[in-house]
Amino acid sequence: MAKEEFITVDFQLPNHCNELSKAEEAIGKLKKRFEIVQQQKSINNCTHLELFEEIVRCLMYVAKLSEPTFQIEDELEALYTRNFKHSPALGKQLWLEHYDELHHPYSILKNRCYRLLELLDEEYQNVHGKVPPNFNI
Repeated sequence: MAKEEFITVDFQLPNHCNELSKAEEAIGKLKKRFEIVQQQKSINNCTHLELFEEIVRCLMYVAKLSEPTFQIEDELEALYTRNFKHSPALGKQLWLEHYDELHHPYSILKNRCYRLLELLDEEYQNVHGKVPPNFNI
């Protein structure tokens, strides 16, 4: 479906463009640091833990920014349910697409963090032949 079909409503969600740009920049720097560690095969317990914690901090920062969008989920669903009584399947599809679009800028950065965490653990395992110390719960 096209974005033009979304219901127009002002949920007064905060504009996080600046904060997301800063997070994207921080994630980029972490990725470059990881690539250096990867090229040098220099990952150890300390570098793994340090990078892990910094990536998780970025992830938590972006997740915190996305909380207002999570808070409107029920309201947005109800809006589409009311407006598409004649076509509930279309209403549900549009609601899910609209909700996904609202989350999109946050999801991109959260996924980059998750991917970087996966790469970090893979690198540790490749170099040391075992999982990192903080791998298991």
